[in-house]
Amino acid sequence: MIFHEFPDLSWLKNQIAQGFSNRMGWDNLPLDTEGFPSVIIHTKVRECFRPDIQGPFSFFLNLRGNSLCSVDRQTTRIDEDNYFVSNRSQLYTLQVEEHSNDTETFNIHFGEFFSGSVLNSLVTPADSILDAGTAKQLSPVAFFNQLHRRDASFNALIRAILISDKEMGPSKLRFEEQLASLLSYHLQQHRHIAGIVNNLPPVRKATRVEIYKRLSRAMDVLRAGFCEEISLDQLAAEACLSKYHFLRLFRTAYELSPYQYIQHLRIERARALLANSVLPITDIATLLGFDNGQSFSRLFYQRMGLYPTQYRHQSK
Repeated sequence: MIFHEFPDLSWLKNQIAQGFSNRMGWDNLPLDTEGFPSVIIHTKVRECFRPDIQGPFSFFLNLRGNSLCSVDRQTTRIDEDNYFVSNRSQLYTLQVEEHSNDTETFNIHFGEFFSGSVLNSLVTPADSILDAGTAKQLSPVAFFNQLHRRDASFNALIRAILISDKEMGPSKLRFEEQLASLLSYHLQQHRHIAGIVNNLPPVRKATRVEIYKRLSRAMDVLRAGFCEEISLDQLAAEACLSKYHFLRLFRTAYELSPYQYIQHLRIERARALLANSVLPITDIATLLGFDNGQSFSRLFYQRMGLYPTQYRHQSK
């Protein structure tokens, strides 16, 4: 289901408290099962504040503009380049601050039983599938609350949902297949994160997980604010680590320093702007936080082997 407005907040919280036991969705839409259904909220809002919702496993992203999502007393800014994850039964608060332009949300809430079933099927060994039969295997699968970069594969999955819904109308089968593909994609990202956690120096797994959570909070600041000036002190404070312990652990986890990662993000954004907009080079440089167009062009050439004007020409 794709809705183009947020459901009434009081109605939603009451339905969640009742576990959707009446099997009724927003606008009196009948549901196949109890529990929070699979739904995408694709809407344009100038501002909103939706506090303390006990949702299912969810992706929060925006096709245009920014939003804020708060989970476990941590607030994360979500821009157009990232998506944020909350887990089943976590309280979240979603906010869109008032702007002159609308924010276009595309928040994906995976059905309470759907997400558990799909994720368990993805981690169940092939030789155990027949033993499991058709029984619901709903062992909890929890993910880190953090921003994730929206790469080409992720954006292709989102575009497929948008285009198919617009051109062919609703289809429950297609919708569930598309959501299953998104869950499969995210599980791959989670496995990559597990590799990062395992490579951190502490011996105890619980300590490695805690260090990763702290590093990921600093990484969220980088991903949301890489066009601005960010200090090492600010990042270390976000991670609750001393400055140089933070720097060492960040390099170990991501194989780049914070400064190098900022430059990587700026070049990544520059490539998209050069290929998909007509903004002047100097405006792109300013937008990305460079002091002037020359420093931007120099870095771009070092990384890409082409000057920005050459890259734009080749991209057309």
